[in-house]
Amino acid sequence: MLLEWLEFEFVRNALVAMALLAAVYPVLGVFVVGQRISYFSDAVSHSAFTGAAVAGLLGLQVGDALLLTAPIFALLVAWFRARTQLPTETLLVVAITGISALGIAIASLAETPLALGALLFGDVLAIEQGDLWRLFGIDCLLVAMLLVLARPLVRIGFHRELALAQGVPVRAVETLFLVGLSLAIAVGVRGVGILPISALLVLPAATARVLAHSLRSMLWLSALLGMVSLVAGFSLALWQPIPPGAAAALVAVMLFVAVALVRPAQGVAQ
Repeated sequence: MLLEWLEFEFVRNALVAMALLAAVYPVLGVFVVGQRISYFSDAVSHSAFTGAAVAGLLGLQVGDALLLTAPIFALLVAWFRARTQLPTETLLVVAITGISALGIAIASLAETPLALGALLFGDVLAIEQGDLWRLFGIDCLLVAMLLVLARPLVRIGFHRELALAQGVPVRAVETLFLVGLSLAIAVGVRGVGILPISALLVLPAATARVLAHSLRSMLWLSALLGMVSLVAGFSLALWQPIPPGAAAALVAVMLFVAVALVRPAQGVAQ
């Protein structure tokens, strides 16, 4: 049956997109969990409402608009965090509410239709060649970013004040990471949607944290679990009329629950 499906270009594009997502995003999620900014990925993904509204207003492609609005949103969050000294989770709840309301307001005032289903759950079967090149480019950028920032991020995640005392440029590292993460989310939302992209970034890493005994094993496990979630979710979507992104998120949740029930948290060596 799969060989029959592979005759269609949209299925092949979807498989390539999932491979590109699985290759880097769950690994990126390890650092998202380590930095305790899981809410940030959710906040940035909700900026897709504003990006889609701006795209409709200006006649841009949604993917191009998201690449513009997501980094701006990330920089604003970083600025407000430094300016207000509010707890991150409080600031991100404010951000999620504000950015979602802004997008819906712009769409309503401009009478721009928002494809809420596609924004929330994505449409990986509608992925085109241009989207694949964006994903590939962002993957390369993320790999380069992690190679440079991995060690400082681990030190900041372990003890932020100690990292500051040791001369780590904490604010610069955190801001660069947030901008890179926002670009990843902007591209990923086009394929799997607002809700599943947050699941892909957080759930495999959270599940791996329960199982892993070291950072290295957590990275490998997160990548493996992300791939399993995407492949199983896509297979489920071919079998039942479920959006592939939502199906992948559901599989990721089920894996987390199963692991959490079977094995208690161990803690990850830094």
